[in-house]
Amino acid sequence: MSEAIEIYKANNHDEASSCLSNLIANNIIISENKDYSIGLSGGNTPKLAYSMMLNDIKDFSNVILWTIDDRWLPLTDENSNQKMINSKFEQTDAKILSIKYSGNNPMQDADFYSKSLKENINNFDSGVIGLGDDGHIASLFPNTAGLNENEKLIIANEVNIISKWRISSTFKLLSSISNLYLLVTGEDKKEILKKALNGSGLPINKLLEMRENTVIITDQDI
Repeated sequence: MSEAIEIYKANNHDEASSCLSNLIANNIIISENKDYSIGLSGGNTPKLAYSMMLNDIKDFSNVILWTIDDRWLPLTDENSNQKMINSKFEQTDAKILSIKYSGNNPMQDADFYSKSLKENINNFDSGVIGLGDDGHIASLFPNTAGLNENEKLIIANEVNIISKWRISSTFKLLSSISNLYLLVTGEDKKEILKKALNGSGLPINKLLEMRENTVIITDQDI
């Protein structure tokens, strides 16, 4: 593959989470107090890293947090990524750009969030994503319409998994993040990670091919 992929090999999930937290914290220090944006994903995998970031990042006052994708659900729903992210970081001084759920139209909510990102973020500095067993990243699942979006930053993608709709970053947005970290831990992710690294036509492969550099943090021997 022609794109640059940097792999950090950890011994376990805790070590991988610590590695991710420290990399982002160091990037903020290097940024010399300018506004620093971090895109966050949901799910169980990054939760520990987010907890560690609360200690590793000494000053959140210049940090802007935005959400890479979420199920189109009320913030009160336990399956809401935004709910989890808010619960982790609302105690900090970070500016949190939350995905709003209107309950009326997911496309309009996606457009509203895209506008919010454009108005508040000058550069997409860091982002954290995971890797699904089917090769999906963010809420860009195989065989969904969102894979074909080339212009927008945020879309509503119909997936019919837990919720009918997801609000998701597009390949265009994910490929523009300066430091993108792919956190992949657990023995169950070993085979899909191998496929991703060998080029298999999955959503993760399309993203890797679009980027100049991607950092993979994993506890798996690949």
